[in-house]
Amino acid sequence: MAQRAVIEARRQGAQALLPGAPSISPSWRTTTFTQRTGFQEFEIGGEVPVWLPGESRALRGSVEAQTAQLDARIAEARITLAGLVREAYWNWAAANAEREAAQARVTAARALERDLTRQVNAGQVPRADLLLAAADARDAEATLTTAAGLARDAAITFRTLTGTNPTQGQPERAAPPPTGEAALRALPAAAVARTSQDLARAEERLAQVRDRASPTVFGGWRRERDGTGEPYIDRLLIGVRIPFSYAPQVNERIATARAEATLAEATLATVARTLAGADTRARAQAGDAATIAGLAEQRHRALAEQTGLSEAAYRAGQLPFAEVVRVRSQIAQADAQRRRARVEQGRAASTINQTLGLEPQ
Repeated sequence: MAQRAVIEARRQGAQALLPGAPSISPSWRTTTFTQRTGFQEFEIGGEVPVWLPGESRALRGSVEAQTAQLDARIAEARITLAGLVREAYWNWAAANAEREAAQARVTAARALERDLTRQVNAGQVPRADLLLAAADARDAEATLTTAAGLARDAAITFRTLTGTNPTQGQPERAAPPPTGEAALRALPAAAVARTSQDLARAEERLAQVRDRASPTVFGGWRRERDGTGEPYIDRLLIGVRIPFSYAPQVNERIATARAEATLAEATLATVARTLAGADTRARAQAGDAATIAGLAEQRHRALAEQTGLSEAAYRAGQLPFAEVVRVRSQIAQADAQRRRARVEQGRAASTINQTLGLEPQ
């Protein structure tokens, strides 16, 4: 807001009738205290600066370019903040997915421990199997405690940044890719360089027009007498002051503005290429994330079926309980993997939108 107020003050100055404030110059001259001839002179004058040809228009163009650049910088700052929010959210989502997978493992392990406890009490299975199930349940509970702590810390980070607690919502949909270089140059990351280029060109035009100090129109009234007893004579003064241009200073300002325009143009081209590459890379990563998520789901389904077969074989006395625990550990890992894959799939779409300068909805 402070910078916008500065630009607004400049805009008001560019739209003003005069380029600067007028001045007034009263004076009095006399020989009464030196030669005692009675000479007296009273004069009051004023000066009013006037715009150079095209100066006001060039200055307004510079102010408009400054406004556009400020808007671009604000948009860039907003999308930078959005990136921090996205990163904090997906870190929490990943930690929460690990917590949910750990919770599912604890639920299954406790259910198995209770079932084996009943069977041990009934004399149907050896106590060694119960001890192995209890150890697996305690390991699952420890894993859940660690995962819950990481999820809690990630939630605190998100709340510190946004002031609200993270919640599960609909994942972002990746926006379509930009078409053409013009679309890339319109993105917030490139808009700063583009508006900087426009501002440098506007400053160059202003430097070409403002090649000297402002001319002034002056006028005044003088009342004087040559000696004691002589009548006073009134005179009207009107004139114009036209400053000369000093080429070294003007050329320096123009060269500086051109250098800034050249730098901004090179920066814009670099940013456009960088954005195109970032978008291509983000979309490739999104494709990889979708493939990995699909494979993780298939692996989980296969292990779920294997777990059912292993438990049936154990109940039939065809498989030791240690093998059941091993298979259950595998499916717990597969569950955590598929949950992480879903999160990374959502993160990939969010990265695409972040690259394109789109704020989260």
